[in-house]
Amino acid sequence: MKNTLSIIGLFFILGISFVTPASNEVFASSKENNRLLVKFVSEDGSEFIESISKEEFELLNGVEVLQPDFIRYAAIEKANAPSVSWGKERIGAKKIAEKLVPGKGSVIIAVIDTGVDYTHPLLKDRIVAGYDVIKNTSDPVDVHFHGTHVAGIIADSTPANVKIMPIRAMNEKGEGYDSDISTAIRFAVDNGADIINLSFVGEDYSQYLADALHYAISNNVLVVVVAGNNGADTANYFPASEKSIIVVSATDQNDNSASFSNTGEAIDLSAPGVGIVSSLPGNRYGSLSGTSMAAPFVSSIAAMIKLNDPTRSIKDIERLLKKYVDDRGAVGWDPIFGEGIVNVASYDEPRSASADVAGMDFSDFISLPSVRNVPLTKEWHIEFTQQLSTKDVIDVHVFRGSDAVPIRLRSNIENKEIIATPIFPYAASTSYKLVIRVKNGKSYQMDFHTGD
Repeated sequence: MKNTLSIIGLFFILGISFVTPASNEVFASSKENNRLLVKFVSEDGSEFIESISKEEFELLNGVEVLQPDFIRYAAIEKANAPSVSWGKERIGAKKIAEKLVPGKGSVIIAVIDTGVDYTHPLLKDRIVAGYDVIKNTSDPVDVHFHGTHVAGIIADSTPANVKIMPIRAMNEKGEGYDSDISTAIRFAVDNGADIINLSFVGEDYSQYLADALHYAISNNVLVVVVAGNNGADTANYFPASEKSIIVVSATDQNDNSASFSNTGEAIDLSAPGVGIVSSLPGNRYGSLSGTSMAAPFVSSIAAMIKLNDPTRSIKDIERLLKKYVDDRGAVGWDPIFGEGIVNVASYDEPRSASADVAGMDFSDFISLPSVRNVPLTKEWHIEFTQQLSTKDVIDVHVFRGSDAVPIRLRSNIENKEIIATPIFPYAASTSYKLVIRVKNGKSYQMDFHTGD
């Protein structure tokens, strides 16, 4: 990690410190829960959910309690003496980065955490607009240190076109309520995140939080979470027990499972999580351990797999994450390492035909008349003059610049048409390109611009 070490050396000269957070900061955790998620009915009959204190609930009548508003906490095990960072080399991050087209496309990782020190030299050029859920502001500054450390691992492991969306949903103790975390997840999905990193854990299952996770999945947003640091079974922790998302355990420099790392049936992958050097607030660097440090390494690799082919679904990304591993423990999957320690040093995957469209010369395409003021949820009905058969191969894609836009395709054989629908709404006042390619036939392209 020569680049980072040279930066650290420069900061020593300038008098900016390389530190380890005090242990009382790391272990601070008051998980006593005093809030409830309650369903209210407005005057017009619509329902909404709010988090209120137990004292407030006692003053109300006729409201339905859905569940406690459980508390999650940052998954840091302990502070360590500063050491040379080793994680990104172990997972082959540099090797896969070399296979990417420089500067082509972008991927956004939402870091839902204690906020991020977006002024840090390692991070300041990597940030997109974020949100502070707790204060309801657009200034997600780190109030702890955990989020800045997690974001730094991502920034150090990926090229500059992997961007970080900082969302603060946890307080100065590294704790956050399900209500705030769920709001943060939905904000990330609705504002263009491709991947969500959740480096926290808790003891209680939450249907409310599970619904938010499933909202992300249904919108093709990959969710990566920590296994937790209790040396216990993930079955007793959430969201670490959620099998529909990527759950990551931690390993040390000898490829052993970290002594603190949770294990269990939900484990998908493992990654470095002991003695990881990264950014801290105030232009500092420090070394921390925890499954909190392992998850962002996996998020980083997932982002580069997405950069390699922006049309890949989260299932495709998960498959490739599990393909490129170093198997440890029992042969194949096991409850300690999952499929193994992620390692993409040998990554060699062809881009799909749809991904190649983004770099094509459209001069040979038949141009259809452009359209303006397109609704943000517009369905495109593509009609054909002859009956479609199973032998016809027709590619339909939408691009914003060089980035593929996720769409859902369905065919209506009776009406001789294919219907293309955006998975989530188009951005307002934005230009797009609809591309239609027919195997052994003609290719078409149409520019369209959305309304306000």
